Amino acid sequence: MLRGALLYALLGLVRAQPFPCPAACVCPFRDAAQCSRGSVASIPALHLPTNLTHLVLYRLSPGVLHSHSFRGMTVLQRMILSDSPIASIAPGTFDDLRKLKTLRLSRDGLTQLPRALLDPLVLLEQLYLDLNQLQSLHQDAFGKLVNLRELFLNNNRLTSLPEKLFARLGNLRSLDLSRNGLTHLPAGLFGALLQLERLVLHSNQLLSLEAGQFQRLHLLRGLYLHGNRLGAVPPGAFHQLGSLRNLTLGRNQLESLPAGLFLHTRSLTCLGLSDNPLQGLPDVLFGDVPDLQELWLNGTQLRTLPAAVFRGLRGLQLLALHAGRLAELPAGLLRGLDRLRLLRLDHNQLRVLPRALLLDLSSLEELRLQHNQLRALPGDAFRALPRLQEVLLGHNPWHCDCDLWPFLAWLRQHPHLVGRTEPPRCQSPALRAGLELGALSDLDAASCSPDTPSPETLTPSAAAPATSARTPAPTSAPTPAPTSAPTPVPTSAPTPAPTSAPSPSTPPAAATSTPAPGLNPSEPWGWAQRVATGESQGQSLFFALYFLLWVSQALITGIIVFAMVKVGCLFRKLLRERALI
Repeated sequence: MLRGALLYALLGLVRAQPFPCPAACVCPFRDAAQCSRGSVASIPALHLPTNLTHLVLYRLSPGVLHSHSFRGMTVLQRMILSDSPIASIAPGTFDDLRKLKTLRLSRDGLTQLPRALLDPLVLLEQLYLDLNQLQSLHQDAFGKLVNLRELFLNNNRLTSLPEKLFARLGNLRSLDLSRNGLTHLPAGLFGALLQLERLVLHSNQLLSLEAGQFQRLHLLRGLYLHGNRLGAVPPGAFHQLGSLRNLTLGRNQLESLPAGLFLHTRSLTCLGLSDNPLQGLPDVLFGDVPDLQELWLNGTQLRTLPAAVFRGLRGLQLLALHAGRLAELPAGLLRGLDRLRLLRLDHNQLRVLPRALLLDLSSLEELRLQHNQLRALPGDAFRALPRLQEVLLGHNPWHCDCDLWPFLAWLRQHPHLVGRTEPPRCQSPALRAGLELGALSDLDAASCSPDTPSPETLTPSAAAPATSARTPAPTSAPTPAPTSAPTPVPTSAPTPAPTSAPSPSTPPAAATSTPAPGLNPSEPWGWAQRVATGESQGQSLFFALYFLLWVSQALITGIIVFAMVKVGCLFRKLLRERALI
């Protein structure tokens, strides 16, 4: 115990001594130096202390890295040499750095790596060779780095890799090969990386993947393949990746996907398939993937989707289907997605939204429907969305006729839910073109009532009669009878109004001879429209009742006349008798 106390006191005295910081450097803490003066070739002239544990060299002028540049630095653990053009590295440069754990040679313009340069660094855990100009690597370049955990080779000019390049890196956790020019990956390239958790391959020129390319990566959690030129994915390519959580396949040239491609990726939380020329999806694409939270399927050529393609994704919170060519959606497409919070259907070609599409989305908070071809929505389209916070409806050709009023009633009750940056506007009819849906008043809604003609469609000449004459009730004949005397009603059906243009005094809902598509007969104006166009199923009954009324009126009139004649005769007889007396 006494020996330990003496050793501790001795170390304290050593650390109390002033640290000799080089003149051209800054020493933020003991045993660390940051230097940015001089050139790569003049590093020995900096007279760096050999007991440094952390060394940062940056923005040095170009030069050759000599074999004695770091001589004697046997305790150095972290070294960064970046933003300093290195013409070449002499063999043996890192021979004394046997305790080095982190080496960063970023943005140094390296074009090649000597074969045995890194062999002495057996304790190395992190190696950064990114943002250089490496065009090739020897298959033994990393042969001695058995403790390496992170390797960054991104942003170079690599076009191919030796199959045995990573054969000794059994402890590697993260490998970044992105932003190179790789066109092909050898079949056994990743076979020894049993501990790999993150594999970054995006932004290359990969044309295909070998079958079984990733079959031994059982611990892989992130696989990034977006931004390549993949035309197909082998069936079962991801079946062995039971731990995979993030997978990106966007911005490739995939036109189809194999059936059951994600059948065994139960741990997925984020899947990117966007910006591919997908023409269709198989009926069975996913298995039970309860943890999937984000699915990106935007920017495809899909015209529709299989009705059950999203079954098993009960944890989905974000579904991106925007910027595509979707023209129709199955009514049960989103069934079971009760945790969905954001649904993007904008920038498509949707003309109709199925009434049952949104029924199960009890957690939906944001719905984007802008930039489609929607002309109308049912009045209860969003009634099953109790948590809805915003719905975007702009840039749709809304047809503001009577079919839209039930939805407008909902809109007037929830004006705060509609995005105001690009508000929805009427495109037709012409009298309402350009008006915001939220600005249509109750007077507009009243124009669809069976008792009130539209004030917007009345001309000055027609307005006066409209105020003096009583509009026929829904139970009256299509052509009102004059008030002076009853006129026999013709037994033939009334001639429907021309469909080319409504008459000035005809409400918009009754302007055509056939009901508008989607008309709800239970709505107050729906029944009136059928009567006005001669389509009521009770016309014959109406005419029969009218005839009976007319006959009853004539009979009553005859009885009254007969009674008055009798009374007159009795009165004359009474007068004669009085005259005789």
